Amino acid sequence: MKEVVYEQKQEMIAWAEARIEGCKFRDDAKAIGIRSDGEFIGVVVFDNFSPNGCWISVASDGSRRWLTREFILRVFAYPFIQCGYHRVGAFVSVNNAASLAFCEGFGWNREGVLREAGHAGEDLVIYGMLRRECRWLPERFAGKTGRNRLKR
Repeated sequence: MKEVVYEQKQEMIAWAEARIEGCKFRDDAKAIGIRSDGEFIGVVVFDNFSPNGCWISVASDGSRRWLTREFILRVFAYPFIQCGYHRVGAFVSVNNAASLAFCEGFGWNREGVLREAGHAGEDLVIYGMLRRECRWLPERFAGKTGRNRLKR
């Protein structure tokens, strides 16, 4: 049985850091995880909080079995509903084809490139998502109006 986890922040952050090469999260980082049979299978870390948003990092056990609709809703509810942010961002290495496809498939928008900013000097693609663009939130929470409305 899959279980969404909010407590055990330090354990989840350490789990994510061990799976994202060269990653070290800030002290203010928060995390939401999902586990099965007592083991984490996916963790999303939020950090670099600002008045307008935060950055999101995703780590998994390599499978897709952790990616449930409920977990996705909870992940996006945290920054957009609980924190009240209007945008979130993510950095992805140009060498990580799976994560690039993951972001684009989830509705993130490619916003730019940070040249030679990655762990091994690789370029990082900057992705962003505005609250009204998030197709995972129920419409009443997403702030979608008129022409900004996305089809499900």
